[in-house]
Amino acid sequence: MQKLTLAHSIRQIFLAAAGFSMAIMLIDSDGLRNWADRLPPGALRTVAAPATGAINKFLQPLGLSAMRERALDETARLGWTDDAARLAHNTPAPVSPPLGSAASAVVAPPVAVPKSPARPAHSATRIPARVATTPLVSALPPATALVPLPPVEPGRPRVVVLTGDSMMAVGLSATLMRQAAGDTNLRIVKAFRSGTGLARPDVFDWMEEYPAMVGPEKPDVVIVSIGTNDGQGFVVGSKVQAFGTEDWRKTYQSRVSEFLALVESSGARVVWVGLPPMRSPALNEKIGVINRIEYTVVSQYPRATWWNSAPFVADEFGQFREFMALSNGRNIHLRADDGIHFSDDGAALMTSVLMKWLDPPLETGSNVPISGEDAASHDRPVGVAF
Repeated sequence: MQKLTLAHSIRQIFLAAAGFSMAIMLIDSDGLRNWADRLPPGALRTVAAPATGAINKFLQPLGLSAMRERALDETARLGWTDDAARLAHNTPAPVSPPLGSAASAVVAPPVAVPKSPARPAHSATRIPARVATTPLVSALPPATALVPLPPVEPGRPRVVVLTGDSMMAVGLSATLMRQAAGDTNLRIVKAFRSGTGLARPDVFDWMEEYPAMVGPEKPDVVIVSIGTNDGQGFVVGSKVQAFGTEDWRKTYQSRVSEFLALVESSGARVVWVGLPPMRSPALNEKIGVINRIEYTVVSQYPRATWWNSAPFVADEFGQFREFMALSNGRNIHLRADDGIHFSDDGAALMTSVLMKWLDPPLETGSNVPISGEDAASHDRPVGVAF
């Protein structure tokens, strides 16, 4: 029987693995930090989060992440990528040959190109944003009420658009649509996309995409949840604006205002759902800045309400909470395993209130502003003041 031998020593394998790990740290320290931040609580996250944060902070001045982005852009220009957003952003438009040239003498057979769906007229030009110089609020209101809606007109369903990033796509939209199923007074329109935001219109431009998603619908209500991916710097012109700087704040405030003006342009009532506290301290700090900017902008629009989600899913101090005991003795999981998104049960605490607001009873109307206190008493969390 032939004896099997290893082609490489254990030391060589270890060195190769260490070299590979070092290369990953150098090339994608941002990705490693994000991976560590999303780990569930435990020994691994306790060690990985501060370690990857320190590595990322040390490597950022070297500009390796920017080099990686440029390299990925180059591969997209060559067509060596399956990233549709990057491919679309980096593929040059075809250049027609000059008239009279040999190339122009060759006539290619016509190719059937599918027509893009018609967009509403208001998407052709950008709606001017309000001046983004309003000072930010120092603190968010602990709870906010929804402005009452009139009863739904008989025979005319209320059109409700759900829009935003994965905070809308995960938990919130699915729960609301399940509760609205069978309610003939409501028509739900989906206009959300995970992995997007207002910080990178070069990757996904909400000012162009939102009208295409909504199509010919004229919404009566728009529910927005967006901003989780916006805790990053971005480039404006040729200048880099680092997250949290004054220039960044003004730019982001302007983008929030511009998007809000767009979704409000149909005359819709807008509910802008505030982002909940996050498990990761670093992400939670960024979300705090984003919430203050969004609240500052939304509070300037009379047909829009910034709705605080913290009273539904946070602890009594307004901090991240994973589990909650209801007054009926049932324990529920409020958040997804990533410590970012809502679980179905956590989202249901909000959507039950939203449903009462969207379709108020005919006999009583909606004469009292609705907040978390209107959630069903048997599902009311213990120890949380709404």
